[in-house]
Parts: sequence; C-alpha cells; structure tokens
Amino acid sequence: MDLVNSSSSRPSKYICYKLSRVMRKVHRYYEAKLSFYGITPSQFYVLSAVWENDGVKFKDLAKSLEMDGSTLTSILDRMERQDLLERRNDPEDRRSLLIFLKEKAIQNIAEITRLAETLNQEIKECFSDEEFATFERVLDKLFLD
Repeated sequence: MDLVNSSSSRPSKYICYKLSRVMRKVHRYYEAKLSFYGITPSQFYVLSAVWENDGVKFKDLAKSLEMDGSTLTSILDRMERQDLLERRNDPEDRRSLLIFLKEKAIQNIAEITRLAETLNQEIKECFSDEEFATFERVLDKLFLD
C-alpha cells in the first residue's frame, strides 16, 4: 500500500481534523461577534452554562464545559473583574463554590444568546430538515460516547 498517496494518510481526511476546522470557524465567528460585548468565546460558553443553571457548583460547571479547573478559574477571574458573575461559598459545603450571574451579564444575555441562535440558523440552512436532525444526532452520539 502506498501510504504517501493513500487518502487515509492525509490529515485533511481525518474526522478530527475536519471537526477542528469547523470549531475554529465557529470560534472565529464568536470572536468577531462577541468582541462588541467585551467577552471571548470561552466566556460566552461559561455565561451560557451559568445562565442555564445559575448557582451551579464550580466542579459541575467545569465538567459540563469539559474544562479543567485551572482553565475555568482563569476565565472566572476575568469575568469577575468584568462584573459579569460572582463566586460564592456553598453554604452546604464550604469546600465548594457556586457561580452566579451578575446584573451586567443578565442585561446582555438575551442579545448574546441571539448570536448563538443566528449561527445555529446559518448552520441549519446548510442542511435539509432531515439532514440537520441526523447531524444533531451524530454530534450527540460523539459527545455521549
């Protein structure tokens, strides 16, 4: 077998390569749109997760975002300085922190989530309804397995 000319030996043919390129494109979209609000895509993901579960435990937030604790801590530090969220001690477990949105984040969350909805719609328009449903199932399967 000629490995140099084999399509399976080309990194551009690997699923992980294609997924990475798509995510970089999504990341650039968010960078451009979110800069108006002074936040990064990573901060957007944190805001969205806390919006869905205000008062979430730090460890649960890290797990839901697939982030290690030190990375999340760094993002939360910046977001606290921006007055977007706050960390509070968990009254039921002093070792645990709870994360809450602050008023500044709450005021902008509707506009910010519309950006995600717009991108979602743009992606959806690339597919038929059936293809998009399949696409979502495949993404869910990749994530859950």
